[in-house]
Amino acid sequence: MKPLVRALSTVLGIALLSGLGLAGAPDATAASDATKKSFIASVVTPAQSAQRQYGVPASVSIAQAAVNSDWGTAKLATDAKNYFNTRCSATMTAAEFAKLAEAQVGKKYVLGAEAALTNANPKAFDCSELVEWLFGRSGNPITDLAAAQYDATSAVSTSSPKPGDLVFLRNNPARANGIGHVAVVTKKLSNGDWEIIEARGHAYGVVKTTLSYWKQRSYFAGMRRYAKLNFVGQDGVVKADSISSYQSGCIAVTSSGKTVKYRKYTSLSNSVLDHAALVADDSSYASARRAQNSVSGYVDAIAQLEGGSDPAGYAKQLRQVIDAYDLTQYDVAPLSIVLLAKASGPKVTALQYLLTAAGKTVKVTGTFDSATEAAVKAFQKAKGLEADGQAGPLTLTALMSSTEKGQDGPSAAALNVLLAQAGYATDPDATFGAVTLESLTAFQSANGLEATGAANAKTWSRLFMLLETATTPALSGTTTVGKTLAAAPGTWGPGKVDIAYQWYRGGAAIAAATAATYTLQPEDAGQPVNVVATGSRATYTSVSRASAATAAITPAKLTKTPAPTIKGTATAGKTLTASAGTWAPGPVTVGWQWYRSKKPIPNATAATYTLTADDYKATLTVRAVGSRLGYYSVSTFSKATSTVKQGKLGAIGTPKITGSAKVGSTLTATPGTWGPGKIKLAYQWYRGSTKISGATKTSYKLTTKDVGKTVKVKVTSKTTAFASASKTSKATAKVAKAPSKPKPKPKK
Repeated sequence: MKPLVRALSTVLGIALLSGLGLAGAPDATAASDATKKSFIASVVTPAQSAQRQYGVPASVSIAQAAVNSDWGTAKLATDAKNYFNTRCSATMTAAEFAKLAEAQVGKKYVLGAEAALTNANPKAFDCSELVEWLFGRSGNPITDLAAAQYDATSAVSTSSPKPGDLVFLRNNPARANGIGHVAVVTKKLSNGDWEIIEARGHAYGVVKTTLSYWKQRSYFAGMRRYAKLNFVGQDGVVKADSISSYQSGCIAVTSSGKTVKYRKYTSLSNSVLDHAALVADDSSYASARRAQNSVSGYVDAIAQLEGGSDPAGYAKQLRQVIDAYDLTQYDVAPLSIVLLAKASGPKVTALQYLLTAAGKTVKVTGTFDSATEAAVKAFQKAKGLEADGQAGPLTLTALMSSTEKGQDGPSAAALNVLLAQAGYATDPDATFGAVTLESLTAFQSANGLEATGAANAKTWSRLFMLLETATTPALSGTTTVGKTLAAAPGTWGPGKVDIAYQWYRGGAAIAAATAATYTLQPEDAGQPVNVVATGSRATYTSVSRASAATAAITPAKLTKTPAPTIKGTATAGKTLTASAGTWAPGPVTVGWQWYRSKKPIPNATAATYTLTADDYKATLTVRAVGSRLGYYSVSTFSKATSTVKQGKLGAIGTPKITGSAKVGSTLTATPGTWGPGKIKLAYQWYRGSTKISGATKTSYKLTTKDVGKTVKVKVTSKTTAFASASKTSKATAKVAKAPSKPKPKPKK
């Protein structure tokens, strides 16, 4: 159940309880400082009681009461003593109530039968006990005895019944009252009549009847309605997990034509305690319970649950009040356990060490034996406490003394025992060294305490309030990507403990992995995984236990790994295209490698491949390599192509000549681009249109024979994989004579 957590006054002004309209609420800042301090003083005691009983930080209870009620001035606070805007609640809808009542039909009638509300299936009822049990189970407690139930209800017309209305019979029709029998209206029937369930008598047991039948009976005393009866879904009534022992009714608030019911209390104290009880017991508050040991963490958690559309703003308001008035000074460490005869475990061991430190002779056995009881009595007598031999809060508090690093001895031993129970490393035995100091400060920080490194009374209280049973979680499941691991928390106690989970990969927390199960992700492959279970319960100090880590997570296998196919013509110069098909589960990245007659072709790693001269008369295959993070890579091969046939060149270059067209100069031919692949080329130089004998290289040196002539070069492909092709360059200019050398000057 989530109560409406912002007083309407803080947004719109609270609706007048008469339903006539909205009254502007006083500004929260209008209250004087003295008024605010007085209000805080009125909330401190119930807030501390709530913390001791339910674990909710007193500082936050005080701040919420102040913020939600405008320092006690909002009408919901003044008229209903409701300081947390806690919604009216019930445990059932009207239909569920009717179904529960019908389920009792056929059970025995026993005069004076008692049916505990905790008993989901009583064996017998009398008439008023059936009504009391049904009302109580639905979250609407009512008194026992038919006459008392008559007095607690108000008369209504039988022409407009509702589920939960009660009908009564008199003991004697001649008497005005004398109520002797009661039954409950459950639902409207298809014929327009109303169903009645009653525990009629020994001869009948619990039976069904109808309202029309009751109205005809001579002893009929009328139909009456219980004003405090509420069902889920009616006028904004919300569902609760359990019955409130503090709620004294409900109050209706109408705003903008909409009516919502809120809980009504007899005192501020009941409002504070009821809200704390909700946090402690209601399933929707599990996240808040886990954060109770830290004021800051709890503010954030409660703001998410009760901050309406602006959780951050609500949290900011609470922090401002907490800081402005130093409300954390009122926080107390819950200490409610009692260690007594026959108890055993780490807490008894710590008790025995503390008794030893206090000068009482007791053997440390971990069992609360008669010697321990005698030592407790002796200590209690010395401290002026009731010497009952039971180590309760007063006795444990009296045994607590500040213990710091270097103070070795039985107090340090007690500290080490309790820190070890909390899951922390410690120094050996009765030593308070660096290891214990580090663990103690970590424990204090984790539980909202000042990390002083000294075990003061609050620290001892948190340690003694550790959950008594916390089992290392066990993991089950297959450690392969895609499979699900499940954490079995084991046994935690005492009583009902909320278990929260956090999964880790290689020691690092996995984001959003906070369920009891975890499906292994591709990122987990090759790394160990484990889970930490944290148990929390109201007033008790949370304990965490880490499971053993798994072995390195095994990659999964791809489920679809088809062989690739090749499209295209197996002719030199043509392009082949590989198709991977559908690999699963996706997305799968596919890499490629082309093969020529089963040998890999260097750098041929694309999905397409253009056949070169080297492929002539060979067959081609391609290998697809499918890979995905967290999965084993898989290679598959295509079928081979037919033998590659001779083709036509895809590219025939245009030769060019560089160099000076003068006798004695060297001309050089550049063939241009021929392909595909590396193509063998032949050169032939021409003088005019006549072949120059022996001029078959890429360069040619001009001679006097070329004077006055043009020169060109013809390039011809010589690769058998492709049909031969030739291309001739443009002709040079006419070759000029070599420049004449200057005559040497005569010597003098």
